Amino acid sequence: MENNMKAVADKITAAKTVAILTHVNEDPDTLGSCFAFKKMMTKLGKEAEIYVSGKVEERLSFMGNDYIIYDESMKKHYDLCACIDCGDAQRIGARKALFDAAGTTINIDHHYTNTNFADANLVNGSASSAAEILTELFAYMKLDLDDAIATDLYTAICSDTGCFKYSSVTPKTMRMAADLLEYNFDHAEIARLLFDTESLAAARLKAEITGGIKSYADGRITLVTADEKDGEKYGIAPEDIPNLVDIPRRIEGAEIAVCVKKTASGYRVNLRSNGDADVSAAAAAIGGGGHKKAAGGTIHAASMDEAEKIIIDECLKALEEMK
Repeated sequence: MENNMKAVADKITAAKTVAILTHVNEDPDTLGSCFAFKKMMTKLGKEAEIYVSGKVEERLSFMGNDYIIYDESMKKHYDLCACIDCGDAQRIGARKALFDAAGTTINIDHHYTNTNFADANLVNGSASSAAEILTELFAYMKLDLDDAIATDLYTAICSDTGCFKYSSVTPKTMRMAADLLEYNFDHAEIARLLFDTESLAAARLKAEITGGIKSYADGRITLVTADEKDGEKYGIAPEDIPNLVDIPRRIEGAEIAVCVKKTASGYRVNLRSNGDADVSAAAAAIGGGGHKKAAGGTIHAASMDEAEKIIIDECLKALEEMK
C-alpha cells in the first residue's frame, strides 16, 4: 500500500496541470473527494480542473459547483489525470478522451473490484470511501488541510458511510472523522442536507414507488422498479430522482434490496445487502461492480420484466452462496 501511495504522490508532485474526473452519475463521495483534491492542487500552485459527466443532481448543490460539464469538443492535454472513486475506466464515460491524452494517470478508489486501470493506482477495498483514502494520501504527503478541504472530505465520508452507520466504518474512519471535525464547519447541517432533506416532489415520487415494492425468496429479496421519466409528472429532472434502493432496503427481513430503473442506455440496477450476501457478485454478472454490500450495473434487456428476472436470478445465486 505504501508503495502505491508513493507512486501516486510522486505523480502528483511532478505535475503542473491536472484534470480531475468524477465517476458518472456523481455522488457526494466522488464530488467531495474531487473538490478536496482540486483545492489541494490549487494550494500547491498547480492548474487543476474537475470534469463531471453531466448535470449534477440539485440536492448536492450545497457542496459547490466548481466543475466543468464535459462535452466531446473539450480537447486538452494535462500533465496528470486523476480519477477518484472510479472502479474502472468505463465509469468515466466520454471523458476517457481526457484520460487517454494526459501525460500520466492516477486512480484513487475504494471499490475492491477496481481494475487498476491507471498508471499508478491507490486502491483500498476496505476503506469506507474514496475520501478516506484521499485523506490518508494528504497526510502521507504532509499536506496541510484547511476548513474548506476538511469540509469536502468530511461530507464525502459522511455520505458514503450512511452517516457512519454502514459496516464499512472502522475505528480508523471514526478517528479520521474526528480529526476533520477539528476544522471549522457545521457537520450537523451537512448530515441534515445529505440525509434529512428532500423536496415535496421527491417525497411524492417515493410514495408512488413504495406502493410497487415486490418481494422474492420469502421476503429475503425486495425490489422496486422505476423509469427515469417517472419524475416528469412531479417536475423532477432525471438526474434529480432520489435514491430509490433505500425504499426496499428498509423492509424488515430484506437481505438484498434491488432497484431497477429504465434509462435511455438500458436498465440501471442498484443493489444493497443488509446481511452477508455479496451483491458485488450479482453486479459483476451483469457487467457491473462495486462493494460486497453496495453495487450496481446496467442490464441491456428487451423489457423491464426481462431485466427484473435477470437480476433476481443473480440475487438468488448470491443468497445460495451464503449457505
